[in-house]
Amino acid sequence: MRKYLIMLLIVLLLVAGYFMMFEGVNVLGIQVLSIFQLKDKNNVLDSELQNVSVLTSVNQPAAMSELTESAKQLKIAKEEYNDKILYSSTESILAASQSRPYTTEYLWIRLGNHARENSINLKYELKQAASGVSGQYDIAFTVTGSYVSISEFISSLENDSSLNFKIENFKLLPNEGSTDVLLATFNVNEISVNVDK
Repeated sequence: MRKYLIMLLIVLLLVAGYFMMFEGVNVLGIQVLSIFQLKDKNNVLDSELQNVSVLTSVNQPAAMSELTESAKQLKIAKEEYNDKILYSSTESILAASQSRPYTTEYLWIRLGNHARENSINLKYELKQAASGVSGQYDIAFTVTGSYVSISEFISSLENDSSLNFKIENFKLLPNEGSTDVLLATFNVNEISVNVDK
């Protein structure tokens, strides 16, 4: 009897050893990996180490070189800008800072194009600037559309180098009777406009 128990125990140990070596087992929450699972994990680890090696040996130096070159270009541009300011006369600086006057037709076309491209409804009104300077106007905008359309419209206005608009007093409100359409109001102040009388 004792001989049979020992043989049974040996067979059970051999079966458990087989499963541990070739299948992997989970004993009391502890995962014992098989030879194949260990080999797969080792391959994954090797590929990750190779990726890290490529990143540190190739990509990082390239990025550092690009960053250094960009810093040099920025420094050169800053020095050129400072030289231009240093050697510019007061009159030329004042002339460069003066904004050219817009015609009402030009504003109507540029603003209409931006409104159409961004699918918004646009209303605007020219008002005499608060400064009281002749030819200077404030533009009061009322815009309706989706949130994305309104934000893209404002971004396109601010990024339009031919307008040089600075958005002020921006307010975004829900539009009456609609949950998808919003109402935005904002101003652009002290713009030179040739108004046809």
